[in-house]
Amino acid sequence: MKCRNSGRTRLKLLGKAFLPVKYDVNGNIEKLQTIYKTDELKFKHLSSIVIHEMNDDKDKDKVGTDALLWLKRALQYIQVFLSYFVEDYVQGNCTEDLVPFFRKAYEEKLKQYHGFIIQNLFGLCLRAAPGRKQLIVLLSNGKEDKEGEVFDDLKNFLVGMTANLDIIVDLYKKYNFEV
Repeated sequence: MKCRNSGRTRLKLLGKAFLPVKYDVNGNIEKLQTIYKTDELKFKHLSSIVIHEMNDDKDKDKVGTDALLWLKRALQYIQVFLSYFVEDYVQGNCTEDLVPFFRKAYEEKLKQYHGFIIQNLFGLCLRAAPGRKQLIVLLSNGKEDKEGEVFDDLKNFLVGMTANLDIIVDLYKKYNFEV
């Protein structure tokens, strides 16, 4: 199935619209990398950071555990958004306005953890969200008419992403930590 794609897109839009998300994700990755670098053998896997912090002093801050938790939440948001995006394609709808998908994913995965200010900031970011055509061109590295390939890649990507997120969710459940 192929939807029509016309017009030039402004690829810069996605980066500017979601800078707060990018900074948050990168900040959590940096926290995990900092812990990893303190003992690369001991913290070879993300799970080892969580296990160490859970078994360590109960009153001590769990920086790595919290960073991985917020990273997981952000990745679940992306996963849900991409799932709606792919499902729309599979159903043949080819919806141009992706804001409802972004909003629904946010409400399902992140909104409950954010206060009033962050929720409003997210609403402002949505005003600059890319449309369907823009996102397809972005995901195809600027190439047009690659829609089928983009969606095939997204389907495969979502399988791996879901499997990895499931492992993190199971880890947090095992240690009875908020998931």
